[in-house]
Amino acid sequence: MARTRQEQDGPVQFRHRMEGLTSLVQGHRHSFGNLTDLFIPEDGRHRHNFRGITTTADGHRHSYSGQTGLNIGTGPNHFHRFRIQTNVADGHRHIITGRTTGVIRLGTRVGHRLIIEKIIRQRVK
Repeated sequence: MARTRQEQDGPVQFRHRMEGLTSLVQGHRHSFGNLTDLFIPEDGRHRHNFRGITTTADGHRHSYSGQTGLNIGTGPNHFHRFRIQTNVADGHRHIITGRTTGVIRLGTRVGHRLIIEKIIRQRVK
């Protein structure tokens, strides 16, 4: 008997994309982008954990992690709001705030969009 895709790859996963710009602090912002982790049930509703690292700006970057608010709406079009502070880097933090996209359906082989930065090395005289 043929196995279904779910039996071959495991259960389908549903996540949300989060992306945007941090708050302006010390004259600069950072971009952020990540997918939420699997959901955490809570009294018939749910939240998601998330974590990531911002892009580099002004010579540094920030890591961040947090939890979304409870789902707003139901079904495939629901979303979550979020508001957290980044970890301290270069003596300051930024605020990350916004709302997630609707649900993104993923198989068990999860791929993340990577942020690739160009690094320029200069010789100091």
